[in-house]
Amino acid sequence: MTSTTFPLFPDSAIDVFDGLPALAWRRIDDLGLIQARGPEARQFLQSQLSNDAQLVTAEQAQLSGYCSPKGRLLAVFTLGPLEAGDSFGLELPRELLPPTLKRLRMFVLRSRLQLDDASDEWPALAVAGRDAEDGLRRLQLPVPATALAVASQAGVQVQRRPGRWPHFRLRAAPERLAALESALSPWPVLETGQLRLAELLAGVPVVRGGSVEEFVPQTADLDLAGGISFSKGCYPGQEIVARVHYLGRLKQRLHLAVCAQPGLPGQPVVRVGAESGTAGTVMDSAPLPGGDHLLGLVLPIEQPAGVEWRLGDADGPSLRQLHPARH
Repeated sequence: MTSTTFPLFPDSAIDVFDGLPALAWRRIDDLGLIQARGPEARQFLQSQLSNDAQLVTAEQAQLSGYCSPKGRLLAVFTLGPLEAGDSFGLELPRELLPPTLKRLRMFVLRSRLQLDDASDEWPALAVAGRDAEDGLRRLQLPVPATALAVASQAGVQVQRRPGRWPHFRLRAAPERLAALESALSPWPVLETGQLRLAELLAGVPVVRGGSVEEFVPQTADLDLAGGISFSKGCYPGQEIVARVHYLGRLKQRLHLAVCAQPGLPGQPVVRVGAESGTAGTVMDSAPLPGGDHLLGLVLPIEQPAGVEWRLGDADGPSLRQLHPARH
């Protein structure tokens, strides 16, 4: 690939947010939550997901993939503690919750656990910005120090999200969250796209409605994001995921690019010039300050010279500043 300067990632990613409020918040209504609870909940999650559920503690969440038997991602969860005891929360885009919950329930069989939609029981909001840590302290809430670390206090769970831009995900019962929203009301409100931008720049993989079963976990960088364990036991698609890892047959990875238009999850990406044709897929997109959009794209690692990349088809908008999401 021709070397280009990408001013947004990774070294100066924080610059994207310089024009945003130093302290802002937003209710996250497009995020769903599946609750798994019961004495065999952890064992069940261990048998279904790509990461090692044994490593989830009251203080630490993790990313984890849920795959089809063919090793294609059905969802990417943030898996973490929810309540005291054998209770876990699986966060995912709300649009994917009904089919994902239905599929997970198919495999419960006689296991002693219950799976429920807890999105309304444990709603979420985001607190973000360079002064977000001070804001949490003003609310008398804990400040987790590392990515996906979790801390709870006074009925509120705080999870630090990955990335250089400080942003936190708070969960609480509805009445407690309403009190937090009242306390936060004098502060500016974030846009949904700003939270998506933060996750994209942090290299957090996501599956949305248009991209279900589009990606092998490694092509979306789930392994680089710490969402796959290669030493745990079996799970759906594990053989495919392991084969890609150990035999080194990975041909695609996550890339970032700037485009004048937003990309839709699952939308094709084509190359024009040498070896023209469809060669990639949109994972997600988010608006950038100034009107452009940042796109997360699963594209070939090896790319021929003299190629122009376009969104959708050969007549679509061009992609600029194409760069691997991770070095």
